[in-house]
Amino acid sequence: MKGRWRSLLLAALLTVIPLTGPAAATPAQAKPRTQEHTVAYDQYSVKVDGEPLYIWGAEFHYFRLPSPDAWRDVLQKIKADGFNAVSLYFDWGYHSAKPGSYDFTGIRDVERLLDEAERAGLYVIARPGPYINAEVSGGGFPAWRKTRKGVNRTSETGYLDDAREWMSRINRIIARHQLTRGTGTVILYQVENEYQGGRHDADYMQTLIEWAKSDGIDVPTFVNDGGANKNWVSGKGAPAIYGFDAYPQGFDCSQPDAWKNLPDYSYVNDWKPESPLIIPEAQGGAFDPWGGTGYQDCAQLTGTDFTRVFSKMNIAAGVTGQSFYMTYGGTNWGWLADPNAVYTSYDYGAPINESRQLTDKYQEFKRLGYFVNSVRSLARTDRAEAPTPSDEALRVDRRVNPDDGTQFFTVRHADTRVKDKDETTLSLTGADGDYPRVPQQGTITVDGRDAKLLVAGYDLGDQRLVYSTSEIMTHARVGDRDVALLYGRKSEAGETVLRYAKRPKVTVLDGDVTTAWDAERGDLRLDYTHDGLARVLVNGLELLIADTAETARWWRQDTAAGPVLVRGPSLVRTAELDDGTLKLTGDSTDASKIEVIADATKVTWNGRETAVTSAPHPIELPELTTWKYKEEAPESAPGFDDSAWTTAARLSANNAELDGSLPVLAMDEYGYHHGDVWYRGRFTTTGKATAIALNANTGPTGQYAVWLNGSYLGSSGDGAHTFDIPAGTLAAEGDNVLSVLVENAGHNEEWGHDYSKEPRGLLGAEVIGGATTLTWKIQGGRGAENPVDTARGQYNNGGLYGERAGWSLPGYPDNGWSRTTLSGQTGKTGPGVRWYRTTAGLDLPRGQDDAIALDLAEPKGTSTDYRAQIFVNGWLIGRYLADTGPQTRFVIPKGILHEQGGNTIALAVWSTEKASGPGSATLVDLGASAGGIRVRTVDAPSYDARTYAMPASGARVTVSAEPFLSPARPPRSPSRSPCRRTRRPPGTSNWR
Repeated sequence: MKGRWRSLLLAALLTVIPLTGPAAATPAQAKPRTQEHTVAYDQYSVKVDGEPLYIWGAEFHYFRLPSPDAWRDVLQKIKADGFNAVSLYFDWGYHSAKPGSYDFTGIRDVERLLDEAERAGLYVIARPGPYINAEVSGGGFPAWRKTRKGVNRTSETGYLDDAREWMSRINRIIARHQLTRGTGTVILYQVENEYQGGRHDADYMQTLIEWAKSDGIDVPTFVNDGGANKNWVSGKGAPAIYGFDAYPQGFDCSQPDAWKNLPDYSYVNDWKPESPLIIPEAQGGAFDPWGGTGYQDCAQLTGTDFTRVFSKMNIAAGVTGQSFYMTYGGTNWGWLADPNAVYTSYDYGAPINESRQLTDKYQEFKRLGYFVNSVRSLARTDRAEAPTPSDEALRVDRRVNPDDGTQFFTVRHADTRVKDKDETTLSLTGADGDYPRVPQQGTITVDGRDAKLLVAGYDLGDQRLVYSTSEIMTHARVGDRDVALLYGRKSEAGETVLRYAKRPKVTVLDGDVTTAWDAERGDLRLDYTHDGLARVLVNGLELLIADTAETARWWRQDTAAGPVLVRGPSLVRTAELDDGTLKLTGDSTDASKIEVIADATKVTWNGRETAVTSAPHPIELPELTTWKYKEEAPESAPGFDDSAWTTAARLSANNAELDGSLPVLAMDEYGYHHGDVWYRGRFTTTGKATAIALNANTGPTGQYAVWLNGSYLGSSGDGAHTFDIPAGTLAAEGDNVLSVLVENAGHNEEWGHDYSKEPRGLLGAEVIGGATTLTWKIQGGRGAENPVDTARGQYNNGGLYGERAGWSLPGYPDNGWSRTTLSGQTGKTGPGVRWYRTTAGLDLPRGQDDAIALDLAEPKGTSTDYRAQIFVNGWLIGRYLADTGPQTRFVIPKGILHEQGGNTIALAVWSTEKASGPGSATLVDLGASAGGIRVRTVDAPSYDARTYAMPASGARVTVSAEPFLSPARPPRSPSRSPCRRTRRPPGTSNWR
């Protein structure tokens, strides 16, 4: 025990690569800032400074978490889970509200994002598009591209001009953060995304590659084929490395127990044998559509069992790079979502859920991630002849490292769908001799929907592992001895054989472990049952033998002085060895003892010298019972002053996809791209008109509603509809005023020929039975392509009157509004739009991380003919469709709430038939942990009359483009100064 500190009980473990062999340039290792590195590849794997790297990547979308401080939280959790890389899409449309305008500040500060990834110790896989798909509106294309020339994703002039605008900016940022420059950790660069189908423009792909090179990208490029479809393997436009999507479970979460027989991708090796086999998008979850069954089913469909079978099958196929989509999904806040696929939540059934809580699947990824980072031989293997299992229901795959002879055996069912439990033995041949029966006693048990990855002929530091029927989680040299953590399923037998020149001394510290010595071979055999934790000392080896539940308590961190293992906390974020003191930071959901295996004499936890973690304090959330209410939609009244609105009188369209009546009415043609838009048309009639025929394109789940001379005619979903004119509605003389409110549910992804350019808004209108020509005015979000709220940005607001007037914002003067409760009928007067506002005061405990959500519900038997936009402190955090679902709970992204102060919640409720709306809104606690990291409230404007005041008539006024900081935001103390922008040196489907 010399040179180490231990508490009375055990604690958790975090991963970093062990300090064995030549030191590669991993983000966790300390390197001089000025040192440059090489990134290359061969037929086996990507290589960093000549060392093979097994890429274990995690997909994370910064744009789905509008809180830069919270990026650090997620990235640290990704690193703690054993991932060595993070895969980042960069969303063009998220950064550009209009041509030539690009914002990389605040929640769009990707320089900080890349810095945070480096600080977390993660390599970066950069995926800048121009097209990303990602279930975001337009697939990442800016909405202004809908009215621009040139077919998307081709080498046509117009599109290339616009794409170059984006790529020239994002490429330069990525280039500055390349590992090869010694100023970042970017190691791979993706060219386009899932570029397939009817398109195959090699000139376009080649242009993107040349742009990247000219902008300073010198790390290897790769393609992400939309499945193993053999696109862009070779020839003009083919990047250096071929990669593909792999979503073998699909996306039907309504049948979460319905597995498919998972594929063996080894055949892909033959397509491009000179480069490694990587899967840039390996299935880490699934999205759930409108009307779906909920993400709890997606989490089950792609759960722990799927994760271990799928990822180990890929290892057996020779894959040396897997990046899991998603690892943290986040929230489609604002109008960010693609309308055809997803609702507000993008939880994805991911290992880190939408509220940033760790799931059971997180622990499975940790076991696998620790393994691929510890057992470096895995990054360089050849397929080899496998032994025949004794049970024909099972399948064994074998791979061998050509340099050191390490053998890897994947054992699973031949049909991955079965739930049977089967047993087998194997034969083993290698440098350590022949073993006709492994294990020598008992069998290897393989439960249904399970897989095991066993290692033989491997050096555990200075210890020789002949074989083990337990799986390796991690191993390291700590202080004066080797430490290895092995694991297996609870109650299953295990057998481990170690090789020594003479009989070693064996001390069983904990658990029931028996030993046998084979003097002829020099084999020490240990037999045991996986049950909790057993600990055995064998010469210079400390062997930890755990069941899968026990592994969740272990964490590994690397420090400049070497690796450490920790047992106990819920999460270990960072570790630093400083003059004999091990300084740990992390989270805890309960009070637990901490044990460390480290070359240290003292331990601190979150700055305190303690051997016990703290439980989070309970919190109290206010009830949202008292609301203020105001009717909206003055635009429907015939006397509303729309003189300042935009005249919609164009007789030709910029969007070639438009094919409708004149004048052109599509909202994007007038610079209105997101959310709701109003149209007001005027016409005179002969008195014989009987109906109004309208055609509106809202996108799936969108709707539109119609008023004639202030009388409500009805509503419709996406498409054409004819509305009868009730008797007495028409004005016999003068203008008749037609008011139409159209919701744009979002822009299509680009899965067709300019599919993302499909127009939105009102496309055609006709008065049936006789009328003069309709003349139109249009009004959408305030500022159009120049949003006045640049902090939240263009996706946050649409054209509802209340949005244009600032009703969603903190500080709006609502003193004149009526008081009401959601459960009563006060204020629910009929079809139309009405707003509800309330204030929630919070005083959450400092020094802990609380995840908060808002639940909406309506009493049984009440109408669900309504939808609601949910604003928290001015942020559009959710879109609720009561009659569609399934989402009723809306996670409030960290950094949006004032955790010590007042918070404004506003609901814009649009009823389509009769008085209806939510019956209740409740703040709920989704989980708390002591520790965490400090996440400041995101700067964003509150209400300011100079910007948002509306004339009494409702006409638009000239507005200031300057944002104003929220007065509700607590003042920043000197200790809460912004983080300095410093970098740590390197080393410290298609339907997706």
